[in-house]
Amino acid sequence: MFDGSLMLTTEELSSASAEIIGSSCHGTLYKTTLESGHALAIKWLREGITKGKQEFAREVKKLGTIKHPSLVSIQGYFLGQKEHERLIISNYMNAQSMDSYLNEADKRNLQPLSLDERLKVAVDVARCLNYLHNEKAIPHGNLKSTNILLETPNRNVLLTDYSLHRILTPAGTAEQVLKAGALGYRPPEFARSNKPSPSLKSDVYAFGVVLLELITGKSSGEIVSGIAGMVELTDWVRFLAEENQFSHCFDRFLMDKQHSGERSYRILHDLLKVALRCILPPSDRPDITTVFEDLSTISYNSSS
Repeated sequence: MFDGSLMLTTEELSSASAEIIGSSCHGTLYKTTLESGHALAIKWLREGITKGKQEFAREVKKLGTIKHPSLVSIQGYFLGQKEHERLIISNYMNAQSMDSYLNEADKRNLQPLSLDERLKVAVDVARCLNYLHNEKAIPHGNLKSTNILLETPNRNVLLTDYSLHRILTPAGTAEQVLKAGALGYRPPEFARSNKPSPSLKSDVYAFGVVLLELITGKSSGEIVSGIAGMVELTDWVRFLAEENQFSHCFDRFLMDKQHSGERSYRILHDLLKVALRCILPPSDRPDITTVFEDLSTISYNSSS
């Protein structure tokens, strides 16, 4: 491990109990429990998508130096003798994804997120992106609701899978971008590029989509409307905004008697305005600092 807090041997890793807890275009994620009881999240990367051993090790070590209260930091890595034996190691977090809270709350027996909790998620994610963009000058590169975790029980925000494009081959990066497109997080300008690569601007676009998910309670990847030509969440929300039918965008759970009122509507409307600016064309898209400041103002005003 990078910080020296834990020394692992190949034998310890291979003998530890493991269960699959997720999969993505990068590989398979395991919860691995060592004999000491310490739990790790280990991502076994797919064969053929990562850079050569030396460059891989160098980039992973760089990513391991990035620390923030809202990041699940990379703690270490493992390179085996064979091409497919490449692992990224982080601490296991007792958390559920934002996607689970919005789309599988009943199935997973989760309490739905209140408006104030959603506002806090938005501010905390923007704060972490602001750190990555301005302190480290790198994009997250794969922002989506499944990569935003909410710790149990306090619901602190944690971002995972940050900047993994730095360890991928061009083909691996292209596959990540393609997957983001299928899920609705890819900015339109990527479709016009031969070699689209994660950027600060594409992070802002993806964050705008995340904001729309928080506001609407809908998944970015689902078909959300029966209106001709309206397939993606962004198109549907833009259409309703242009028709001044803002309230039709908002999650019904947030518009019930418990949450309805002038304060709730004002917060949702302000969040919607920020989200719509985030999904503008790249030349008009704000930087993450502006977005974070706008959201912080909304949060401050909501409590006054």
